Amino acid sequence: MTIEDTLRRTYDDHLGRLDLPPGDASRARRTGTRMRNRRRLTIGAVAATVAAVALAGVVDARSGTSVQPSAPLGHWRELPPPPLSPRAEARAVWSGGEVIVLGGTTEVCPPAADCAAVGPQLRDGAAYNPTTNSWRAIPPAPVSLFGAQLVVADGVVVLEDYSASHSRWFTYEPDHNRWSRIRQVPQGVGDGLSAIGTRVFVSRGRGVAVYDVRRFHWSLLPPDRIQPLLTAGTVTATSSGPVMTGVDSTQPNDGIEPSLVLADAWDGTTWRRLPPSDQLQSDFSWTEHRMVSPSPFTENGGEVNGWGRDIPEGGTLDPATGEWGRLPRALTGDPAGWSVSADGQGWFATAGQIYDDDSGRVYTLDRPDGAPDFAITGVWADGHLLAYGGTDSAQGFSGDALSNRAWLWTP
Repeated sequence: MTIEDTLRRTYDDHLGRLDLPPGDASRARRTGTRMRNRRRLTIGAVAATVAAVALAGVVDARSGTSVQPSAPLGHWRELPPPPLSPRAEARAVWSGGEVIVLGGTTEVCPPAADCAAVGPQLRDGAAYNPTTNSWRAIPPAPVSLFGAQLVVADGVVVLEDYSASHSRWFTYEPDHNRWSRIRQVPQGVGDGLSAIGTRVFVSRGRGVAVYDVRRFHWSLLPPDRIQPLLTAGTVTATSSGPVMTGVDSTQPNDGIEPSLVLADAWDGTTWRRLPPSDQLQSDFSWTEHRMVSPSPFTENGGEVNGWGRDIPEGGTLDPATGEWGRLPRALTGDPAGWSVSADGQGWFATAGQIYDDDSGRVYTLDRPDGAPDFAITGVWADGHLLAYGGTDSAQGFSGDALSNRAWLWTP
């Protein structure tokens, strides 16, 4: 049995023992994602001894051959200290003019641990202006950020506080430096927000609810009734219209057969089923050209189910043509055990690498000097990557191990 198989089996065993309220699929997805990230960090720490292919420098992602970079590989510089206490797992978004950093925790669940309790949750925040290279304090979030969703629509930060019992929505307007409550939220909305222009999209049963941040108005799209129905569905806002992705609701969730992603696109009049995919993940971001799910990992069903081939978790989708694509072969698992995850208009940080979807190039992302190695917050700001906070696993996961330092990566 390989290290990957051992870690995957441990992850699957823990996931099967989760005690979650009935029907709380959102919490299950978030908990599973956290466990998956911890598994990946553990795998990354030993990947140098088990990797089949080690890639250095820059690789042409579309041909897989080595080429010279079209730009420098990038460099880090430390930013002035923000007006925030040391913390990990803060939330951050780019408003178009500032990086908004909110919340976080002072007690972090270690990698590969099964933590039953959630550490103290912070709500305070700060905004970083790259033009002036300065921070300012902002009003604290009106609710806990644990499990909350954050997106930006037309410069307005939208926060959803979602649970099995409620969905509360708020906006933060950087220009006015204030939080406001969004009223008349439709019943039955899910989580997994996605925004484009002035509109925020969120799943609602078989359909989609849309909120316009400038008109302060909700609207509902018709239900998606294409057979087989999608389950575990999420919505991605694109210039071609919203796209619902999920898996076949009629397929048993027993792992015997891989649960491949299906996608239904709304063209303004009706839903249509796109061609089937050959990938396992449906957490997409819109790059202004296509949808990208940036996970560089593959799965094969393990020793029990043994699908007989490696199936990618991530991939791409052009909603206009229905064409699916693979991620670059250069994009591999984290060989250094350090990773910041973030996406922003075609730029992705994942598994210790930078992926530029416009050029198809992949760069190694080294850790800046003095930065912690776990639970760091990442956010793209106009083509630059900001990394904030985190904890140093060599010192522990709270107290003096926590950081409130920030760095900016420039390509």
